[in-house]
Amino acid sequence: MKLAILIILFGCSVSLHAQDKNEKAVGLSANDLQADIDDALGRLAQQRAADTEGRVALGGRVAELEKQLLSLRRKRDIARLSSEGRKELLYELEVKKAKFEKDFHYMRGLYRDFGVQLENQLQLGQKQEYQEIIDLAIESESSLVDQAGVVDTALSRIDSVIGGERRSAEVVSADQVILKGEVINIGPASWFQEENGSIAGVAYAEGGASRARLIEEDGSEVKDLFAGNSVQLNIDVTGGKARAIEQIQGDSGRLFEKGGTWLWVILSIALVSALCGVMKFMQLVKIKEPRTGWVADILTAVRAGKSSEAELLAKEAKHPVGEVISNALAYTSAGADVVEEVIYEQLIGVQSQLQKWLPFIAVTAATAPLLGLLGTVSGMIRMFNVITVTGTGDVKPMAGGISEALITTLFGLIVAIPALILHTMLSRRSNGVVQNTEKLGLTFVNGLRKLG
Repeated sequence: MKLAILIILFGCSVSLHAQDKNEKAVGLSANDLQADIDDALGRLAQQRAADTEGRVALGGRVAELEKQLLSLRRKRDIARLSSEGRKELLYELEVKKAKFEKDFHYMRGLYRDFGVQLENQLQLGQKQEYQEIIDLAIESESSLVDQAGVVDTALSRIDSVIGGERRSAEVVSADQVILKGEVINIGPASWFQEENGSIAGVAYAEGGASRARLIEEDGSEVKDLFAGNSVQLNIDVTGGKARAIEQIQGDSGRLFEKGGTWLWVILSIALVSALCGVMKFMQLVKIKEPRTGWVADILTAVRAGKSSEAELLAKEAKHPVGEVISNALAYTSAGADVVEEVIYEQLIGVQSQLQKWLPFIAVTAATAPLLGLLGTVSGMIRMFNVITVTGTGDVKPMAGGISEALITTLFGLIVAIPALILHTMLSRRSNGVVQNTEKLGLTFVNGLRKLG
């Protein structure tokens, strides 16, 4: 216990002695340490100040760069948006341009067609007044505004003709003489009177021609019209088309003239075929069927040995079989087989005689449509040759080729159908006669075999 207390006391004294030494050491270097600390603090403050200034400058630079970057981004976005906007606007403008061009060409076509129709509907004396504006509407170099003037011209023309107008004009008479005078247009109808008043009648302008045809009828009434008197006249509201159609339909005799060369060929073979048919019909009409029991009576006479009576009975039949059996009676003594051969030999001649002229009718039935087709091709070639020269604007020069093309086909069928029917009927009748001849001949041969 005492030892422990002594050790503790010794430790405490040693500790106090060490503390005193430390305090003396600190007291000796405090001034130096304070100076070092103050120097370090000063340098720290300077460094902090320098760092602060550097951060401020760097922050300003970063802020300036960020501002510049933002400005550049905005400029880029603006440039990008402007390019897309220009492209979209350009596309919309191109679409509108294409639409306007389409509408423009469509309207040009309408005005052009309207001008052509108006030109074809012009009446006597109107062409000189309206032709210039119509030419502007038809020409491809005219502006749309110039073309639109044709509508106003048409409206003014309608107002003029509804109330009636009187103009100077020239017409062609029925004698192909050019007459000068005046014309009165009321609606679609026109009446003409010569300068001296001697000739007057209905005038018909074909397709807006400068000179129309004069139909010299109702001359006295037309003269009263030009004199200003009250008259009653017939008006063709179709502009002469109904009259022209009536004349065409009533002039059927000109079909032969319009049909061309091939029509006469078709009619020629039709005539020959008709003659053959008439002769064949007369030949078949004369043939009569033998009476019942006629073959039996001949066999009875042969059995009785009455050759002359058998020949008389055979010749009384108005049928080819009568001549066949009459010729076969001369061979009855040779036997039935020989008679059969003789009958078959004569049947060949009977068949040839009955088929005479029928082949030509059959050829007519088969050839007439082909000739009609040939005329059609010929007419079409002629029409295309006309088109090569005159174009397709006026169909009147092509009328001859069209008529030849259609009329030859028409007559080809008209000839072929009756020829076919006639050939069928006559052939059937001829074949019936041949079959009946063969049947009666075999009946006679079989009767001879029974007698033997």
